[in-house]
Amino acid sequence: MAFEINLRRNEVFDVKKVLCIGSVTADVIVKPVDQVPTPGELWSVDSITTHVGGCASNAAIDLAKLGVPVTLSCKVGKDSFGDFVIKTAKENKVDASGIVADDAVSTTVSIVCSSSSGERSFLYYPGSASAFTAEDVSDQLIDEADIVFVAGAMLLSSFDGEPCAALMRKARAKGKYTVMDTAWDFEDKWLPKIAAVIPELDLFMPSYEEAAKLSGKTDVKEIAQFFLDMGAKNVIIKVGKDGAFIHEADGAEYTLPTYSAYKPVDTTGAGDSFCAGFLAGLAQGWSYRESGR
Repeated sequence: MAFEINLRRNEVFDVKKVLCIGSVTADVIVKPVDQVPTPGELWSVDSITTHVGGCASNAAIDLAKLGVPVTLSCKVGKDSFGDFVIKTAKENKVDASGIVADDAVSTTVSIVCSSSSGERSFLYYPGSASAFTAEDVSDQLIDEADIVFVAGAMLLSSFDGEPCAALMRKARAKGKYTVMDTAWDFEDKWLPKIAAVIPELDLFMPSYEEAAKLSGKTDVKEIAQFFLDMGAKNVIIKVGKDGAFIHEADGAEYTLPTYSAYKPVDTTGAGDSFCAGFLAGLAQGWSYRESGR
């Protein structure tokens, strides 16, 4: 493990290692997109940029930027987008040893349409993320990690459900702390995709919109209790501009607000950044409240 200095506390601590498993995309971000041209029309936009996206890779890169040792486990194609993902991960000091390049698939791509207000809509090609399997995650990757984080669940067609549950059971048996975040289910199947995994989680941290779809409920406390009743030990619901609702295993529940002094410019990757920040806190041994803040 890496040794770091916690400047705020002025003490040396042992930072736990995180394994980020799951979805990775090449994101092509177009700004602004407030509506789509009619057939035959051509409109100009202010910018089109390419980035590495996807829940697992976003979180991994953010964790690395925060100084947390992190390995990314995902699947890409043997194509220019796949090369871009691997190169970007390495440039950001993410351990890329868990990235599998497969010439039988093409790398997952998202076209991110960002409106003038900063809200986003997506055009999504499932590609390599849907072909990712439990066999792509070696026992060595799990053994070397302290926190095993599955990100982008419900986009991982060959991994969601029992394969993921079995991996998390294995991780728990090895003494690892298990965490999962979700993505929007474009197939509209929802809970059946991940029901088997929830009892294997030390922490479940979906967004409000996804959690409401999964649970069929709208009240954030009832949503959290739904997942606790299914077997998750701790639950965090990300509620956008309203912050994050946290229900801990000991029964403590509270909402941490967002920082109102800062104006959000673009919400792309916001949920993944929250997950990374929270896990960075846990990796340093902080409490849930402190990690969430």
